[in-house]
Amino acid sequence: MEHFKEYFTFLQKFDLRLTEIRDKREPAELGPVFKAGYDITQQTPNLSLQFAKHLQILKDLAVIDIIGADPGRRKAYVGQARKLLSLFNRFWQNYFRHYPANGESFQDNFLLIIEFAEIFYNDILEPNKTEAIVTPEFVEDLCDSIREREESLAGFIAEVTALAKIEDQNSEIEKATADESTPVRIRRYPVFVEGIADQFFKIFKEYFEENEQQPLFSLLTDNFSPKDKLLFNSNGNQLADAFKQLIEANLIVSCNKAELESWIIAHFQYVSNGQAKPFTTGYLNGIISSDTKICKSPILDVTRNSASGFALIPMARSKKGRDN
Repeated sequence: MEHFKEYFTFLQKFDLRLTEIRDKREPAELGPVFKAGYDITQQTPNLSLQFAKHLQILKDLAVIDIIGADPGRRKAYVGQARKLLSLFNRFWQNYFRHYPANGESFQDNFLLIIEFAEIFYNDILEPNKTEAIVTPEFVEDLCDSIREREESLAGFIAEVTALAKIEDQNSEIEKATADESTPVRIRRYPVFVEGIADQFFKIFKEYFEENEQQPLFSLLTDNFSPKDKLLFNSNGNQLADAFKQLIEANLIVSCNKAELESWIIAHFQYVSNGQAKPFTTGYLNGIISSDTKICKSPILDVTRNSASGFALIPMARSKKGRDN
């Protein structure tokens, strides 16, 4: 299990570096002020092809390790993988809970506040050590690195789980009689209460390009999957918050929160710092399944109308591409 161990270590170890960065919080009239700041550009998929490729190779080799293991050990390894996946959930919950309000800067101890050093491994973070500054650019790079690792781990679990299901099915087929059939699992998707899909679409469509609005309508009303993921032209947590409000008001039925999160991952992406970003399980779980109110700029509000039931009220749009 050498490759599995190497893969797991790589997922959890963040190679934070210190570099000289301009402190934009200082008054401009004083001239540029440079301080030590955190950097992780060498471990982000958009800035380091080597990082993304190395992660892919490690995952593939780890899957090969698991294929060669007996079913009992394989189950234990998958259990460890799921535990690690829960750490990513914990990160996103802490991240959204302590993300600074609009216009505020990141505190130098932001990584300590969100318990980054307790969740993942790194060489330079120490309790109460805040000599290095935390910039929005670094936080965005860090989130990109975490998304890439989380997606890789989720893919690893899916591949190993699929392997186990195939083996179980083959075993069942050998035991089954000719007239027995294999049960089919139905994948559940969100269904809107009558009248809500139209209200939601009228608000929601403004965040998509015109050529994606018809596919969006078909997805919301008939669950007709678009050819490609639809791009939400604003902050990812705004989209997640909108769906969270609907499902908690029982305006989305036929699926639970976990199934809703999987459905969003399959059909949507969002804009952050001018780039399209994928949703991940941990990111969505930190918003939809968390009781902490974290979206400071929601796109809608669910209100109750005694005469006609619920109504969706659009909110003013905020600046694109910044998680708030």
